[in-house]
Amino acid sequence: MAKSIDETKLERIKQATIEMVVTKGYGGASVSSIAKKAQVADGYLYRHFPSKKALVQFLYGSHIDQFRQMVYEIMESNNSFDTIIFEFNKAIYEMTNENPSKAMFINMLMNDYTFLMSKDMRLRIPESFDKLLERGQKSGEVDPNLSLEEFTSVFPAISIEYASSRVKKIFSEEKLTEEDARKVTNLCMKALRP
Repeated sequence: MAKSIDETKLERIKQATIEMVVTKGYGGASVSSIAKKAQVADGYLYRHFPSKKALVQFLYGSHIDQFRQMVYEIMESNNSFDTIIFEFNKAIYEMTNENPSKAMFINMLMNDYTFLMSKDMRLRIPESFDKLLERGQKSGEVDPNLSLEEFTSVFPAISIEYASSRVKKIFSEEKLTEEDARKVTNLCMKALRP
């Protein structure tokens, strides 16, 4: 008889992984430390994920998919490129206020050279942003000569880095606001315009 999956244990594993990566870095977070924090046996974790790499890639990939879906939904309901950027920033900042560790997890992995994304993940990331770049270039709001790599180094990178600096309380201890989303949108738009 197959063993049942305890969803609460899996959620604890996911949250423990995020917290361990945030506090110890990708290299410092071990399967044992994640399992201990999640209050499960190492073997239970290995039953669902063959390695730390697979677990972290799964979590990072699910966040990337969530961002992609968010971009598609915002693009469907908004015509203006800067409104799309603003709505995305607003949603990211609401998520950051609700779950600061999640924002830090994404930012840390974006900047951790020891964490290697799977080939599938590397292919999925540009997909949604390519459509967004194309829309901005067609509307004349984005420099037509901007490459996808240049575009993503501005958006969403600046938006996520801004959220991360707020979580770290580097410049402010205030929660992220709609006004912050507007300021970062204006910053992104200045960098992207022709």
